[in-house]
Amino acid sequence: MIKEPILVDYKYDSTVDALSIKVKTYEHERSVELTDDVIMDFNKDNEFVALEILNASYVLDVDESSLENIRDISLSVKVTDYVIFVNAIFTLPVSNHEEIKVTNASIANDINLPKWDANLVTA
Repeated sequence: MIKEPILVDYKYDSTVDALSIKVKTYEHERSVELTDDVIMDFNKDNEFVALEILNASYVLDVDESSLENIRDISLSVKVTDYVIFVNAIFTLPVSNHEEIKVTNASIANDINLPKWDANLVTA
């Protein structure tokens, strides 16, 4: 059975070069730092609710103007007994064309989050 994707909104803050991607019913309970620049938030039911990418222009290797005009975001979030993983795909305007940028991050599931698997997209 294929689950419907969960809708997300995003906001890019150029003053701190941070990209925040949140589900529409955002209720933060805990954060998990996957890398120095990628942080995931979970709600009280241990479901993914947000992803923050610090130093976003560096992480995605684009200039800030591209991040202010993101065309599409697609996230795949998976929590297993052993790992917490996110794959993020961005469609961004770069110069006179669109480019696809991808970033992945993972960390051991040392905090024992329950299994969870979802696809998330911008509306």
